[in-house]
Amino acid sequence: MDTTDDRVETRNYILSLCSALGAHEELPSADGTRQYSVGDEALACLRDLKRAIRVDSEYKEKTVLNTIAEFNIIESDIVPLMLSFEGQSTEIANRFILACVELLVPMTWPIEKSLDDEEEDEYDPNMIDCYRKYKLGLLKPGVFEVILRLVEPAVRIPYSERSIRDNTVIRLVLYFFRNLSAIPDLNLSLAGTVEQIKMSHMQEDLMIRFYEADVIELLLTISSNSINKQDSSEWNVLVLEILYNIFQHADPKTVFSYKHASDTKNVGLSELSAKLSEMLTVEKAQKRQKIAHGPTRHNRFGGTYVLEDWEGNKKVFHKQQAGFADVSELVDGDKKISRVGLKRKLADEIGARKVYQDSRCLLYLKATAQSFVETCFNALFSSILKDMKRDDKKIVDKDYIRYYFCMRWFLQYHLYENKMTKARKANTLCPTSGQDERNILNKSFDFDLVATAFDLGTILFCIHYIRQKQEEKKWFEVAVTADCFKQMLVSLHEMSQSEEEEYRDAAEHIQIKNYRNQSKQYLKTMVMLTHVLLKMLDHYAKTKKTLFVRKKKNERSRKKKDKKKHMVEGNEEQEEVQMDENEGSESEEDHGPAYNEQLFKFESFEKKYMNEDVIHTYCTLLEYYADLEPEYIHYITSFFHRAMVKRKAEYLFWKLPVMELFNRILIYSNNFPKTEAHSQLKEFIRYSTRLFFKYASVYPLLFVEALVPSIKTRTDELDKIMAIPQTETVAEDAL
Repeated sequence: MDTTDDRVETRNYILSLCSALGAHEELPSADGTRQYSVGDEALACLRDLKRAIRVDSEYKEKTVLNTIAEFNIIESDIVPLMLSFEGQSTEIANRFILACVELLVPMTWPIEKSLDDEEEDEYDPNMIDCYRKYKLGLLKPGVFEVILRLVEPAVRIPYSERSIRDNTVIRLVLYFFRNLSAIPDLNLSLAGTVEQIKMSHMQEDLMIRFYEADVIELLLTISSNSINKQDSSEWNVLVLEILYNIFQHADPKTVFSYKHASDTKNVGLSELSAKLSEMLTVEKAQKRQKIAHGPTRHNRFGGTYVLEDWEGNKKVFHKQQAGFADVSELVDGDKKISRVGLKRKLADEIGARKVYQDSRCLLYLKATAQSFVETCFNALFSSILKDMKRDDKKIVDKDYIRYYFCMRWFLQYHLYENKMTKARKANTLCPTSGQDERNILNKSFDFDLVATAFDLGTILFCIHYIRQKQEEKKWFEVAVTADCFKQMLVSLHEMSQSEEEEYRDAAEHIQIKNYRNQSKQYLKTMVMLTHVLLKMLDHYAKTKKTLFVRKKKNERSRKKKDKKKHMVEGNEEQEEVQMDENEGSESEEDHGPAYNEQLFKFESFEKKYMNEDVIHTYCTLLEYYADLEPEYIHYITSFFHRAMVKRKAEYLFWKLPVMELFNRILIYSNNFPKTEAHSQLKEFIRYSTRLFFKYASVYPLLFVEALVPSIKTRTDELDKIMAIPQTETVAEDAL
């Protein structure tokens, strides 16, 4: 199909097939109702179209798909044809619906595009717009119900009695739902046409149609039966991908916090006012940041400064802030930000855009999340984990991302529900209103529902995958998996605080280490993971008098000892070299991995984090101090306090790059929001700076050591040399 004549011939062939499918006819009635009339050769035409698409897939031009998109066959023929068989369960109706699904699956197949590749994939850029039109046309009421009526008989048949056709029908329907959920919404600005506005909210409409047409019920049924190897585990990866596409841009806290307006109107109004207040606070912070260095009425008087660079060039600043402001901000402050596109960082893609705002959609999302946690979590994730461990051929690289993202999402949602359950138990007089609210109050979200996430094999496989992707430098996978691992630790910590002794014993039985920096989201995940890990280990070590850990012996030292031993034995008599079977078995065991038990000390484990690389990673994230969330400011300040005050590693902060960052933060501190985390950060920086100049006044070589990263002079060493008592302290309880 390279020549123009071939394209014209193909176009005419597709047009003839589409015309023979059927057409709308006016019924003899007063209102002039139109009904779709199916053509005599419609079924054969559908099969010919499927055959043409299969042949067209071997070529890059995709002439058949482009022609079908141009003729708008889905909205004009496929959807009306399927709706014409609504309510019919005959063999002819099933054949037509199956032929339509077989045609829709290749037409909506996701465009494979790797974000790691700098070069764009070769595909028609208008094809994604065609996909959006397909999705918009297929969201009409009745389409999903007709397709479900086709697949329900095949699902009811036991696995051992299913035919090849039954499995094919189930697979095609799941592929169809997967393809629709993978089509992204149109990223629309404030204004647009009616069609563009509809395309910007299709994912919401899809979720509503999924729930009302019982598609979600089908997915949950397959998920709950995935633990049976011979039943539904064949479709677990497809179900996981659909769930990933649905919950990818949904926030667990937003979904959990949703309450129906008819239940509590006052709560709805208070939540609305809280959201408006939060938006106003963000807007004020942005305005304050913009006018931070702007001119005022009197600051032009006595505020002229001249900056001279190394080459003798001078630049004049008519600002009072120029006397103490950062030089880089003075020079680059007036420059416009370059709008040249940069390569996106992959870890910032997930959850970057919120697509669910409709109240009915949020209600269905919450009901779906609750049902999945209650009945499907352990079955689905344990089944997929078995497939990943044995490298099943149906598992691809992207399935690992979907697996750990969905596990993190539902673990976080379960944690919110578990906390609400504790609050209801503590307050037995909690008022209830509405049938949905009463049903929720009767539910108990215990840790048994997510026990698969706390299995030792799941945790070890997660750690192994993080280390593997770190070696391959695939930071997107590392960030997503580490985020899930962090949520495992958070949930595990909550389980250790449970009132049930069984949960506390299980949390204590689980024993749980490696980091670097790439994107901002990756840094945030690593910082939070380190904070949770150290805090949990510190609490666990305090509750136990003694704690032993297994450590692998050093192979090099063992080989040296064996070599010396053989040299000594070589000098002895030759007759004693013969060994019996028992001695031979012992020698074979010596060559295997050897372990010894050591007393675990949290202080020794904590010291491993006190190095320049870790501080550099934290400072890299702290570079975003202007727009960093307060919780991450708290994590960074808490670790800095742990390093300087508890571990006496002040030398890590008395280096020029760190002190220069602290200076910029203090200059910008007036623009910080009034939060406790930012106040703690300013207090720590002032404490570190005062302590540095206090010791530098007596030991001036500290100014030189600030330029040399390799010198590590501790304050306790200075106290011993100069007998200077340390009088300033920082309240540890504040952090």
